[in-house]
Amino acid sequence: MKDVWKVYFNGSFGGKSPDGSHPGQVLKLNQKFRFAGRDWYVPAAYLTAKGLVLDILMRADKAALEDFCKKWEHLENEDMPNDVFEQAERENPLAFEFSPQIELNGQTLPFSQGHGLSYHPLFQNAAACEPALDEDESNFDTSIERAIIDHYGLNPEDGWTIHRYSFPWKTKRRPKSISSLALTLTPQPVRVPGAEFEVQKPGDIFAFSHNGIPYTLTAQNLEPQTLPKNAFSDARFDFPNRFTAMTYTVSPAPPKNLISVEDCTQNDPPVEREAPKAYPFMPEAQNAAVIGIIGGADGPTALFVTAKSEDKAVLTTCSALHFAPPKKITWRIVFHETPFAPETFPLL
Repeated sequence: MKDVWKVYFNGSFGGKSPDGSHPGQVLKLNQKFRFAGRDWYVPAAYLTAKGLVLDILMRADKAALEDFCKKWEHLENEDMPNDVFEQAERENPLAFEFSPQIELNGQTLPFSQGHGLSYHPLFQNAAACEPALDEDESNFDTSIERAIIDHYGLNPEDGWTIHRYSFPWKTKRRPKSISSLALTLTPQPVRVPGAEFEVQKPGDIFAFSHNGIPYTLTAQNLEPQTLPKNAFSDARFDFPNRFTAMTYTVSPAPPKNLISVEDCTQNDPPVEREAPKAYPFMPEAQNAAVIGIIGGADGPTALFVTAKSEDKAVLTTCSALHFAPPKKITWRIVFHETPFAPETFPLL
């Protein structure tokens, strides 16, 4: 893996240039800091013709990973509710979503693309320990991950998330010199399930609180709806298409994007139609493999909601998809919390 350290602006890991550009010049940084209760390490940046590429690593203690895997080994059960998976994601020592930006020579540079890998010192139950990285790669202990661990001299007994971000130059050409470099990390909100409730008709209310502040949700409208027949393009399956759109208000007005509402139940799984006689060996699809076609309660159904309002204070949510309208819907308040404030760390 000697070419793994040919770092390109538009490349990922592995030392391959997707556009024929030249690799970047290494700028050693070796900066360590604490952020959000975790250990971070920025070993180096790479200066390319198009911009700066920065490696940002987060450490996870082996003991914490062992405890996590022991607690959540049952996550391999496909019938586990979504809120249980979300709780595991919040507790995962290798899972932490953030947005980076850098300040170079007094200019702020947002990133244009990012890639992520994970190194896990434990080999058992990899599925339960898979970090929730919203990146394009999340493999465990491949040759590339191990090469990165060795190259940067990291402790292989610990777990590591390895992020590589590209920051385009503000100018057409690479700066002649770098006098200052700082990194700002902004945590992404995490989903925290709140109280469950039911409303039967417009005007019904539900009281709840968040951080000691009382709120009142008022249902404005409850409208059963049906997705059009062409909503799904896979002719092998019958898909659920019945749902309820609820419009509601929350008083007092909460901070933007703090609160949302979702259905506690999951979508009905699609039903595979009988294979045509011309295709007797058509493969059978498992529910888990095709349920993503439907999406969640705030996914494709939102495209077909007709109960919209010009009033920005009126919000809309959709229930799960079913073949037959459910007798009742249990909704859940969801808080989107950012438990840590952004912080800036000098790198140079």
